[in-house]
Amino acid sequence: MIIKYSDNISKFSLAGGKGLNLKKMIDAGIPVPEFIVLSDEFFKDFIKKNNFESVLSTIEDPKIDSKKIEALFQTAKVDPDLLTDIQNSLRETGIGESFLAVRSSGLDEDSKEHSFAGMFSSFLFVKGKEEIEKAVISCFSSAFSERCLEYRIKNKLPMNCIGMGVVIQKMVNSESSGVMFTRNPINPSDRDNVVIESVFGQCEGLVSGELEADNFEISRNSGEISKKIVEKAKKYIQSADQKGVCVVGVDLEDQKKASIDDTKLKQVFETGLNIEKTFNAPMDIEWAIENENVYVVQMRPITTLPGLSFYDEKINGSSSILWDNSNIVESFAGVTTPLTFSLTKDAYAVVYKVTSRLVGVPEKIINDFDYAYTNMLGFIRGRVYYNLINWYKLLLIIPGFGSNQGFMETMMGVKEELNEEQQKLFNFVEEAPKYSSFKRTKVLFTLIWKFITIKKLTKEFRDNFNRLYNEFYQVDFSKKSLHELKAYYLRWTDNITYQWKAPIVNDFLVMVFFGTLKKLVEKWVKSDAPNLQNDLLCGQGDVDSTLPTITLMNMAKSYDNDSEIKNILETYSNEEIISFMKTNPGNKLAKDFKHYLNEYGFRCDNEQKLEESDLFTKPDFIFDSLRSYLRSKKYDVGAMHQNEKKLKQDAEKIIAENLSGIKLLIFNKVLDVARFAVKNRENLRFLRSRSFGINRRIFRSICQQLHLLGVTESLEDGFYLNYTEIFDFIDGKAESLSLGKLAKIRKEEFDVYMSENDPPDRFITHGAVGVSLQRKDILDSGDLLKNKIKISDDPNLIYGVSCCPGVVKGKVLFAHKIDDAKNLNGEILVTKRTDPGWVPLFPNCRGIIVERGSLLSHSAVIARELGVPTIVGVPGGLISKLESGKEIELNASLGEIRILE
Repeated sequence: MIIKYSDNISKFSLAGGKGLNLKKMIDAGIPVPEFIVLSDEFFKDFIKKNNFESVLSTIEDPKIDSKKIEALFQTAKVDPDLLTDIQNSLRETGIGESFLAVRSSGLDEDSKEHSFAGMFSSFLFVKGKEEIEKAVISCFSSAFSERCLEYRIKNKLPMNCIGMGVVIQKMVNSESSGVMFTRNPINPSDRDNVVIESVFGQCEGLVSGELEADNFEISRNSGEISKKIVEKAKKYIQSADQKGVCVVGVDLEDQKKASIDDTKLKQVFETGLNIEKTFNAPMDIEWAIENENVYVVQMRPITTLPGLSFYDEKINGSSSILWDNSNIVESFAGVTTPLTFSLTKDAYAVVYKVTSRLVGVPEKIINDFDYAYTNMLGFIRGRVYYNLINWYKLLLIIPGFGSNQGFMETMMGVKEELNEEQQKLFNFVEEAPKYSSFKRTKVLFTLIWKFITIKKLTKEFRDNFNRLYNEFYQVDFSKKSLHELKAYYLRWTDNITYQWKAPIVNDFLVMVFFGTLKKLVEKWVKSDAPNLQNDLLCGQGDVDSTLPTITLMNMAKSYDNDSEIKNILETYSNEEIISFMKTNPGNKLAKDFKHYLNEYGFRCDNEQKLEESDLFTKPDFIFDSLRSYLRSKKYDVGAMHQNEKKLKQDAEKIIAENLSGIKLLIFNKVLDVARFAVKNRENLRFLRSRSFGINRRIFRSICQQLHLLGVTESLEDGFYLNYTEIFDFIDGKAESLSLGKLAKIRKEEFDVYMSENDPPDRFITHGAVGVSLQRKDILDSGDLLKNKIKISDDPNLIYGVSCCPGVVKGKVLFAHKIDDAKNLNGEILVTKRTDPGWVPLFPNCRGIIVERGSLLSHSAVIARELGVPTIVGVPGGLISKLESGKEIELNASLGEIRILE
């Protein structure tokens, strides 16, 4: 029942996690103070001889039962003969007359799955038979503490066979001590640094959190040390009565000194690496220094971190990828289904390849960069992200673009410039694709020509799109077979997706000229007006994205003078309105409704997600918007445009005051092109809504037919398959026929994604991406923007990015989803994201605050057109302060939000 550290390791099977780990370290030559272990047999004998078996077999309530067990254990005794055996074993080990540390050693403690870190008891500077007995019993009792029992319940560990050993170890009377993490527990994605914390005296003050500690990060690759030395006014040492520890002051001359010198620090560091190698896991190690000797007193695997294979580049790989969801989060907010993502990622590859061919990029270059084309997007725990590495690689293909990555960052909404470390990911920028100067010049001039002829290119694209759209719009896909539906999709892809050249050329145009406009404003114009280039883009009119809103406003204005329709909208439920229109198809409301659906039925919330309902299947948003306009009387289209016209005029006045001659001529030319390109971008996005609308109809029908055939349990399950799996099933090429089971498994996985917070806006993964994606804490630890958020010292002041200026005061309406804003009436709309489907809400907003977005995001562009003061890019941790009903002042001119007390 008593094991000595010199015994064979086979005897340590019942020594508990701490005792077994100490033995393994002894055998590996790691400096560990001498010790003995009371095995679980000793523990079971104690329970039996004190008649505790029945009590310990009926544990139900951790809070109540833990107190009852503690009280019983305090009255218990250890068999006198066993106490004598302990004393004899300590003398034989050479520590019979030493002060001792008595530590609990649970049988399931310090395993790779369960650490029980800090849950069991330890006692320092113990000496003599009575003190040892008391400490041992308290260690036994700690196995049944409230937090240990709750931990067992949470981790589904058995309650009726709790095992416990006790380590009795020579006490290290340390001058310095601390803890070492061989992998960074705060940053799981950190592959390099070992973290060491140290204090003077005993480690008790550090592990309890009572004392501040010096912090060291040591690179395992270079050995470089990063130090944070704190002022250490107190330390724990052996108490004057030699019973336990006490707190005393640190000598004044030592308080600002490092508690461990570099030589000992390196020794601790190398010991930690040895332990990590021995146990093949990230380790949490407690160490102590006495008389210049380094000892390891206990250690455990860090169960909250991935295994060492994650950090091994030979296994996991060495490549790093920079992910960012700015701008694209507006189109694919929150969790997106596999069906939508599979279609989207392939569509991106197609349209950028055909556009590259359009401007004359050699086929060999396109083939060489195939990986970049097919991996422009990533699927991050159900969210859609840009793979910025591949975006920049493709940017290099176009001559002149590699040196202007800031243009793309502005267009895509990348929030921060890359720091020095992140820049290393882009070392390939200096190695542009190798093709002849003649071909590169030809590509550049071809692109310029496409810029010059963009109106013609856009018209041809629109005409082709509308021709096929009008045909497909009339098709009842629900009556088509799976083979027919696949054929319709392929025909749409061939004639629309493969012709999606004008929108991409126009995106390049936006990138170049909006970026140039921004640079010219910064360089040539002296003005205090923030985001002057944004104001210059206001008031263009004829933006297709605003037409659904304008149409609804005009409808509401006419209904305000029609008592019958007004009464129907104000008193009927949405279902009753639909029933009324079916029985009265000639009524003005029914005709207007049909016209609106024909024109804008696909422009809805989450319009690019195939799994979401559009206005054809869920038209409630139309009726809710009409009621809102009637209630607020905000349906005057002319008045709505006055604000942005003034913004535009004021901005143009500033330009006229600052520029003249050739500079003004150049500036105005750049401005004209930027205005056209941004407006054209929004108009082409409207066609994108219709394209996704057609695909939604096709694939909803495919999902319906799969369900009717018994392949899936429900229509919705089909959205958890990717489109190639479905098509291979149709064609007889499926690797598995169990599509229903596969959909069910994915649906359960995606339910988890929906229940958790979004990953960071920008982060880096190392090695195989899927390994990092399995653990959200790894993604969170790689957040590159967490330390770059502009935070005010004033808790009532929040910063964001100004998109449309203006200063307004009002109450907040926080909308998690679009339905939350249906009763909007002049409040300041606050939301995590918007998309084109939210635009009809904007006229009823006093102001808009959006967590995600950029200067050229849809919400920013349309808010400027409608003249609504708007701020985007507000950090999620801060936007949560803006609860519904709170009074705030939104200064969109300065990008400031003030909570009014």
